[in-house]
Formats: sequence, C-alpha cells, structure tokens
Amino acid sequence: MAKKEIGRNDPCPCGSGNKYKKCCLGKDSFVVNPEFKSKCRFETGSYGDVGQYMPSIACFKSMPNGEWSYHFVLVKPNHVVPEESQAVAQADDDLSSAFEVKSRGGTDAELAMYLKGKEYISVDNFNIVRSKEFQA
Repeated sequence: MAKKEIGRNDPCPCGSGNKYKKCCLGKDSFVVNPEFKSKCRFETGSYGDVGQYMPSIACFKSMPNGEWSYHFVLVKPNHVVPEESQAVAQADDDLSSAFEVKSRGGTDAELAMYLKGKEYISVDNFNIVRSKEFQA
C-alpha cells in the first residue's frame, strides 16, 4: 500500500488543526501532538448544493479499532457562496484561526466559542455522499 503524501492544504498531521503549509511544511519533520492524536480530527469542507455552498467543519472521533467516526458537523449557514472552493477556503481560514486561539493557551471551550462567534452551528442528520454514490 502506497504512503499518501501530505498536500500543502491538507490538515497538518501534527494535529494542530492548521493547514500543513502554515504549520510543519518548512520543518524537517513533524511531531504528532498526543493531545490531538487520539481524541479527534477536523476536516473542512462545504455543505449545501450546486450554487449554494456553506463552509463546514467535520469533527471525527477516534474509535477503538483505529478508525475515525463522524462526531459532529458544524456549518456556517449565513455564509452562502456560489463555488464550493470558496466555502472550503472560508472553513479552512476559520478553523486555522480557531486553532491559533487554542495554540496560544486557549481551551477547547474557547476554540468552540470562537467558531460559535463565527456563526457556525451544529447540524443533525447530515448526509454523507460517498464518491461512488455521487455520479453525474
């Protein structure tokens, strides 16, 4: 099985929540922060449909079998944009800023309050579209 390369815009493997390019890209190696490694992982994305995308942040929790399971999804419903890439870029920026708060000695609660202040809300019963299910 081939090892997946880390892209510049991928979440940093150290667990900071920042993009790789803004965190460990220039370093010779990265150290996985054990505080983040076993608890959760965040991924930015978009929520919505063609022409009406909203920034979203998915939180995955670590399962005992080593897999990741959706824990919750946050969406910014007051920020609707026509292009999916715009929504993802906004979510990237917001999540990076939230983790900057935490990296300066903030708590998980302060991180959550930062995202709440950015008008993110938790959504229930969201649909996950798998690549095989999404075909034109």
